[in-house]
Amino acid sequence: MAGPPSSKRQRTADPALATSRIEGLTTDLLLRVMSNLDARLAVQICVLFPCFRDLWRSLPCINATCEEFEDDEGIVNEVSFKAFINRFLARRESVGIDRFRLCYSIVGGPGTDLEACYVDANDWIRHALEHDARIVELENHSEPLELDPDVFTSKCLETLHIGNATLVEGFFEQLEHGCPGLKDLVLTNCMITDHEISSPTLELLTVQEELGFVHDDRLVSISAPSLKFFTFAKNDGVRLPSLINMASLEKAWILIPDDIEDVNASDIKQFLKGLSGVTRLTFYYGHRKLTMEKDYQWCPKFSNLTDLILEGWCVHEDFYALIVFLQNSPNLKKLTLELDKPRLHQGKLCAIVGELEERSFTCDQLEIVNIICSEKALLAKVKQFLLDGGVELEKIHDCRN
Repeated sequence: MAGPPSSKRQRTADPALATSRIEGLTTDLLLRVMSNLDARLAVQICVLFPCFRDLWRSLPCINATCEEFEDDEGIVNEVSFKAFINRFLARRESVGIDRFRLCYSIVGGPGTDLEACYVDANDWIRHALEHDARIVELENHSEPLELDPDVFTSKCLETLHIGNATLVEGFFEQLEHGCPGLKDLVLTNCMITDHEISSPTLELLTVQEELGFVHDDRLVSISAPSLKFFTFAKNDGVRLPSLINMASLEKAWILIPDDIEDVNASDIKQFLKGLSGVTRLTFYYGHRKLTMEKDYQWCPKFSNLTDLILEGWCVHEDFYALIVFLQNSPNLKKLTLELDKPRLHQGKLCAIVGELEERSFTCDQLEIVNIICSEKALLAKVKQFLLDGGVELEKIHDCRN
């Protein structure tokens, strides 16, 4: 016969006790907890407890997210969302903001006043920057958000992440002069009408995911003398941007995609030249098969490079591209070859190929080679190539999953 239920099972939630415990928390701790919630949810929780009913008015981090205003079909009630954010910001205490995150959804169509949507969003960003926001994260769905350059005036802004926006001409000049403390800039799925991205203070720059430069013949340049980490991936444009003044660059993650209209030997040369001071380089090539002229010096000397990651594009045509990189990386210590997933451009293998009169290379500093390859024949061929080049067998590692 079953015994009486344990005392543990008999326990039930005591609302008064729960309330007492919550009310016993310090204000600083509550502010940190509430700062991780969506703004609407934070307000709803605060009003349930009289002792900190107005605590939301002093939140150091604001998550203005439209998802809280979605109906059962996932459609955002834009009118209610905008009204809430306007009231929320208007009723805040005059205290600083550390981080402002805006997740917006601009749905175009008949009757949609896009300009009004732009104005509202820019006003919210301005409010955050006027209250010394250190971090601003902008995530936008549907129609691109057109940002007003004049909004970005702040000595406190250090981190700016922008998703799905139109950056009009003059935007980056305003960032350079209006935000002198900016260190971290992430641009995702943005259309850029400027032809120069310049910043003396940026240390981290990421441009990724269908980010497009305006289509004309002018060469886009990126100048960032303090930049330490650069990510470039899936970008649409006429040509590769020119990288200048990258003296501080330490690490780079690069994917040259097939979205770019044209990639030629000269563009590859100038692009890599801007990366020549890095210590760690991940370089993926996803464009058409590019044939270099015999002995063309398209790869600079990577004197500081100690860690290199390449894909299958470098082993075609008798290891042409891999040899070129090894010849120009005298201090390389770690080489990773990711050969499992070859990239295709219009159904053909992506590769940089050519002829070399001198095929020898030395890797005196090389400590380890990691090869990720499930194709046995290719794996054996790569191993033999490395052995023939003087790499010791114990340094070559098969890293198949």
